[in-house]
Amino acid sequence: MQSLAKAMQVDRKALNYYVKDREALLAILAHKAFADEFSPDAIRAAEDWRDASRIYASSFLERALSLGKLSEHLWFDEPLTTWSLEANESLFARFFEAGFTDEAATRLVTMLSTLCLGHARDVIQATGSMEKPRPKALRAALERLNPEKFANLLRILDHGYDTYGDEQIDFSIDVFLVGAEAVLKRDLRR
Repeated sequence: MQSLAKAMQVDRKALNYYVKDREALLAILAHKAFADEFSPDAIRAAEDWRDASRIYASSFLERALSLGKLSEHLWFDEPLTTWSLEANESLFARFFEAGFTDEAATRLVTMLSTLCLGHARDVIQATGSMEKPRPKALRAALERLNPEKFANLLRILDHGYDTYGDEQIDFSIDVFLVGAEAVLKRDLRR
């Protein structure tokens, strides 16, 4: 912290007041780097709420992936909430224009953000691995147990589906959009 304070030309005590430890510093760096490139312009220009959701998800995922291991320090607390006020406001506006209730929009933005951050962390964790973490862990667990009891898991494991690539996030967003559409239709009937 002393070196950082010196490099920033600030008093060490002032830095320590705002940044309690290394983890807090890493969180600040992660949030700052994340926020620097998250623009609301494309969300505002989207054709509709579906397109706006895809753009938001793509931007969110791109930013989180660009952080690499630093993304582990992104959490949905005040800094992560405030980084994206304009992007979130733009997405909420698109949901409102489409007829979503405030509650549904809140739940949808939370779901979409959580989905993207989780996928980014999965991808980062798997980067550089010869074998992806989930299949590796499942294979190890099945080897310790009676594999005949887990025919479905073995069959799925043998398929070797890549749940870390673009196909997975595209599938997840498609499911999100279908679910959101169902919520919208339900709420508009009320």
